[in-house]
Amino acid sequence: MATPAPRIVLLDVNGTLTDPAPIGAPWGRPELGSLVLESAVDTAMVDALLQTAARPFSDHIRAAIAVVVAGAGLDPAGIDAAAATAAGLPARPGADDALTALTGSGLRAVALTNSGAQGGAATLRHCGLAPYVERVIGVDAVRTFKPHPSVYAHALRELEATPAEVVLLATHPWDLAGAAHAGIRTAWVTHGTRGWPDVFPLPDVRGETLLDVAHGVIEVAGL
Repeated sequence: MATPAPRIVLLDVNGTLTDPAPIGAPWGRPELGSLVLESAVDTAMVDALLQTAARPFSDHIRAAIAVVVAGAGLDPAGIDAAAATAAGLPARPGADDALTALTGSGLRAVALTNSGAQGGAATLRHCGLAPYVERVIGVDAVRTFKPHPSVYAHALRELEATPAEVVLLATHPWDLAGAAHAGIRTAWVTHGTRGWPDVFPLPDVRGETLLDVAHGVIEVAGL
């Protein structure tokens, strides 16, 4: 029996659809945004591994800003402003075109975010991408963070879908590794030149921009 083609695209939000660079604006250091996001994911993963009561991802973001700022020897007076900015990041260039292509092909677009359902929905509204996404699935429902297996299992239950019917589009290799572990196809957007960790299964689709990856997903779906 043939493997079903994907009909749903799960979309990571933080760093994939949104650009973290403005987090570093208080110090004129746009490169800090990605470092903050990576640090926040590190501490969120610790929460997931220790199975502690999950705190909001925004708490991890604020803690990460403080860590990154201290490590760079910068003035901590900008932390409040950076945390406020992190709550309303802009969309990545071409994100609207990519989502238009995906939904226009007949694929369903659903966000799966570490920010939680309400936080993720607010982020998408702020950056103008909410109209393209039919719903937001947050990790708050399972009280842990990606890439814990329960997050992807929860998404599949909510969507009443099999893994073969879903593809995850993300920029984070660890997120895609979690999806692959759940049997979900993967699509990696690099947002520039980046290497793939060879300890993870290779993504099914890869590209430098969201639009490149959207076209690859559409091709895999046979649309």
